[in-house]
Amino acid sequence: MTIKPGPPGAVRARLVLSTKPRPSGPRRLSEVELDEDEVLIDGFNATLEGVSVRITAVLERTCVYVDQDGDRRLAKKKDLWVEADKLPIRRRGIG
Repeated sequence: MTIKPGPPGAVRARLVLSTKPRPSGPRRLSEVELDEDEVLIDGFNATLEGVSVRITAVLERTCVYVDQDGDRRLAKKKDLWVEADKLPIRRRGIG
């Protein structure tokens, strides 16, 4: 698989921090609401069945995490607990 560069002068969407206030306290990742122009960036900690895990990729209904042995595994967002106010959420910018 190769990634080809875009055409010269192509504009990439810029990511900026979200300024939307989010309530603190633990909640299921599936309950964290994102606006249409917001994206959840991977690379954050969550709790799965009482164990802290590192989220390395965010998909539609699941996330990829690294377990204690260093293996990558899938978990449903409803099973992951996070602090919503500490999540790396970005807004898509223009230009």
